[in-house]
Amino acid sequence: MTQTSSLAARARVLVSAAELQSMLAAGVAPLLLDVRWQLTGPREAGRAAYRAGHLPGARFIDLETVLTGPAAQPALGRHPLPDAQRLAAGLAAAGVDARQPLLVYDEPGSFAAGRAWWVLRDAGLDVRVLDGGITAWQAAGGALEAGDHEPPALEPVALSLGHLAQVDADGLAAFDGTVIDVRAPQRFRGEVEPIDPRAGHIPGAVNRPVSGFFAADGTLPDPDALSELLDLPADTPVAVYCGSGVSATQVIIAAATLGVEATLYPPSWSGWSSDPGRPAELGA
Repeated sequence: MTQTSSLAARARVLVSAAELQSMLAAGVAPLLLDVRWQLTGPREAGRAAYRAGHLPGARFIDLETVLTGPAAQPALGRHPLPDAQRLAAGLAAAGVDARQPLLVYDEPGSFAAGRAWWVLRDAGLDVRVLDGGITAWQAAGGALEAGDHEPPALEPVALSLGHLAQVDADGLAAFDGTVIDVRAPQRFRGEVEPIDPRAGHIPGAVNRPVSGFFAADGTLPDPDALSELLDLPADTPVAVYCGSGVSATQVIIAAATLGVEATLYPPSWSGWSSDPGRPAELGA
C-alpha cells in the first residue's frame, strides 16, 4: 500500500484531536459519543467518568446495555453483539440520530470505542474513532464539560446489521487464513485464565497482544509499526478474537487503517472455551 492510500485508509477510521478541534470551530463536527467502560471496574464507572468530565456536547453510550446483547447463551460469549432493535433503541434513548455522522471516544486501554465503531459500522452507520480518545483531546488543549447531558429521546431509526465481516465458531475452525488472538501472552499460552472456563487458545491462532496496538499517548501507532505488529502474510484472510469480543476490535481498527478488512469472531475465547467440544491449545 502506498503512503497516500495508507493515509486515506487511516482517515476513514480515525479523527485526530486537532482535526476535531477544527471541525468544532467550523461547526461541522460529528455527534460525539462517550463510550468509556472498564472490564473489571464498577458497573457505573463509565457513566461516573462521563459526569466528571466529557467532550463538549458528547452523549454517553453504555457498552453493556447498548453495544452488547443479553448474555443468555455461553457459546455467544460474555459480550454478545446486540440485535438491531436493541441497538436502535439504545441510541434513540440517548438522543442519538443514527442517520448523522458519529465520532466515538474512550480512554487508552478501554477498547470500548473500537467496539462501538465495529457495532455501529456493522449497522451501516457513518462513524469514526477519536484517535487517543479523551486523553489525546486534553493533551491537545481541548476543554471538558461536567455533568449529565440528557437530550430528549428520539424515535428509533430502523437498522440493518451485517455490513462487516464476522465468523461463528464453525467458520473459525475451518478458517483458511491467519487467526489472531489479541489477549495477553500468558493467557494465550494458558498459564493463567482469570475469567473464562478454560485456559489456552484456539488451535492455530497467533498471538498479537492488543497492548501493542496503542502508543504511549493512546493514539494508534504509525502504519509501519502496525504492519510490523500485525506481521501478516500478503493477501491472506484475517480473523481476530480476544476474551469477549471487545478488545479484538482495536486490532481490527488497526488493520482497517492499513486497508485490511479483518473478520471478527464475536464470542471470542469466552464463547469458544465454554463449549467442551472445542479444542484448546496450550503454549506458544
